[in-house]
Amino acid sequence: MMSMELLKHIILLSIVVETTMIVVIMAMQVKIYKYRRKIYFIKRDRERCNEMLFSAKDGYFCFVYPDQKVKDKQKDIVERCSRRLAVMLGLKNGIVSSFANVLDAFHKEDTRILKKYISLLQQEGHAFEDILRLKDSERLVCVYGSRINGADGNHYCDAIWFRDVSAENAKITALENARQSVQNDVAELENMIDGINYPLWLRDENLNLIAVNKKYVEYSGAANKSEVLEKGVELTNNNGDSVAKRIATEAQLSKKIQKSPLNMVRGGALYNYEIQENPYFIADNLDKIGTVGLLTDHTELEKLKRNFKVNQNSHLEILGTLGTAFAIFDGNMNLFFYNPAFRDLWNLDNDFLEKTPTYPQFLDTIREHKLLPPVPDFKTYKEDEQSVFKGLWETREDLLHLPDGRTIRRFRTPHPNGVIFAFEDVSDRLATMRRLNDLTSMQQSILDNLSDSVVIFGTNQRLKFYNRAYLKLWSLDFAKMQDEPKLEKILNYQKLFFSNVADWDIFKQSMISNITEGRKFDLLRDDNVNISVSPLIFYDGSIMITYTVKPNKEKK
Repeated sequence: MMSMELLKHIILLSIVVETTMIVVIMAMQVKIYKYRRKIYFIKRDRERCNEMLFSAKDGYFCFVYPDQKVKDKQKDIVERCSRRLAVMLGLKNGIVSSFANVLDAFHKEDTRILKKYISLLQQEGHAFEDILRLKDSERLVCVYGSRINGADGNHYCDAIWFRDVSAENAKITALENARQSVQNDVAELENMIDGINYPLWLRDENLNLIAVNKKYVEYSGAANKSEVLEKGVELTNNNGDSVAKRIATEAQLSKKIQKSPLNMVRGGALYNYEIQENPYFIADNLDKIGTVGLLTDHTELEKLKRNFKVNQNSHLEILGTLGTAFAIFDGNMNLFFYNPAFRDLWNLDNDFLEKTPTYPQFLDTIREHKLLPPVPDFKTYKEDEQSVFKGLWETREDLLHLPDGRTIRRFRTPHPNGVIFAFEDVSDRLATMRRLNDLTSMQQSILDNLSDSVVIFGTNQRLKFYNRAYLKLWSLDFAKMQDEPKLEKILNYQKLFFSNVADWDIFKQSMISNITEGRKFDLLRDDNVNISVSPLIFYDGSIMITYTVKPNKEKK
């Protein structure tokens, strides 16, 4: 019975022990599972970190040191090369390349520099960064190294990172060249602006000075450009007023160019200047308006204007005393000046003239006085008359035939103030010319009815008159007589009739001598025509020559 109880206890104990062992084993399996899971994630994180390093733009090379905190079997420094670095430097051994392979990829001089950097890093932990050139290539690599320590102070490794900066360096070089080019352009523009012989300046949207040229510094009295810009030195008039700033404000508000005179004393002399402020949109922003200013010297121009005014007044005084009618209408067609002869010619009232009427009003008035030539369309006539104020570049002359029988010779000439009109009554002169023409026609008619050939030369020995009998006698063409040929040329036309003369020039000079001294002489032509030549010298020196054909004597 005791044995059965003991057996039961033994069985029960066995069950407890087995159960306990099962529980322990299960707990151990759970723990092992957790460790394995932890190790899995550690490995996965390590792989992720490695892949991140491998996919990084930079390549790296590490010197991994033995762990000093644990009994690490690693006794020597381990070198590790990344895939990126192997590809970047073209290392034949890939990720198992040594640092010697890395050094061999660089230019000889840069290899020496890199060795020195690595030595300082490994011995003293000095970080570094530099740009080195690869061997047999224009490629540049940025190399930077640093020591990596753990949180517990353990020395993990020395890492050297490599980045190909050839493209970036090319961009930097291009940007540097562009910057230098811009600087050169700016310097050239500044030299050009500084070479301008009058002050120039630039204002921002607050109308503060942001740029000036050397001439501005000279006129402002400041020491240099920096002082002008820092203190905002403005150009002022003799009263110390900043006219330029005021004009700039008006230009900014109106968005239009503004100008203003400015008188300044420089070197003890008074100068007349003009300030101009031109608005501009800053960076094409319609809400930001600055101005560009300039100061131009008008001193000589003002002197010329004053002298011109004095001379003009003198000329107007002279015109006022002349008998010819003069009037000046300005650019707006208002009467600017007239003399008494103008008033009397057109029968105008002083009150009307003192009101400075316009040229169209003047035309209306003389039309009312029936002094305007009759025209079919007065409106068109007025428009044509007013056109001279827009396109008159030279003097125009015409005749006005007035209803009262007078003929007026009119001159229209451009004038700085507008147009000068000059009117001259040529009625008597034209009548005299008509009487003279009638007399000339009568004289020519008398000459043409004479049987003898007649030519008349003026005091300058040029042909004045001739008759048809003369043309017929010497077989002359009418066209040859139109340019008033001289006596010698007329005699040359007779040469065809004297082919037997040995020396024509001597013969011709003999004729000229007899004619100018009034001596009669005879001519015998080749056609056996005998001509008596009778010159007559008038009191004024003109000469009339009569050619009379003599009857031929019968041969014995």
